[in-house]
Amino acid sequence: LTNARKVPKDYFGSHLFRKPSVLRGLLVEGLSQSGDVRLPRVTVSKRLKIFLEDELDELFPRSQYERIIAHPQRKDETGRMTRMSDIKVNATDGSPRRILLAVGPEGGWEEPYELDMFQKLGFKRITLGTRVLRTDVAVVSLLALANEACSSL
Repeated sequence: LTNARKVPKDYFGSHLFRKPSVLRGLLVEGLSQSGDVRLPRVTVSKRLKIFLEDELDELFPRSQYERIIAHPQRKDETGRMTRMSDIKVNATDGSPRRILLAVGPEGGWEEPYELDMFQKLGFKRITLGTRVLRTDVAVVSLLALANEACSSL
């Protein structure tokens, strides 16, 4: 989890960040509902640019992760935008890669600054369409699509 310009100022003051056991409990509950058993590792970095420049490559090497950034399609953008189903998840040698998915706050990432930062680091931009979704809805939708992309390998 990291900050972005459109994230409300009080976001990192949430009880979830002050009480890791509460966050862990919610993660376990989600795993139970999905029938999964692998607890995700949650990293919190309050400064987006520093995280991208100093920590990203160590945590998520390009050779092992397909980097994807989700952002709403603007109504004035013409042509077909890239969808999750368009992304090829295999490495050049054919081996499967993991997906790193960057989902911004409601309304998307700040244009052009934040989008450009991600794209310079190899993130491919995808969209779920022109409608602005709540972040929790976008995350669930994108995770389902990412799971489908990985399962079809």
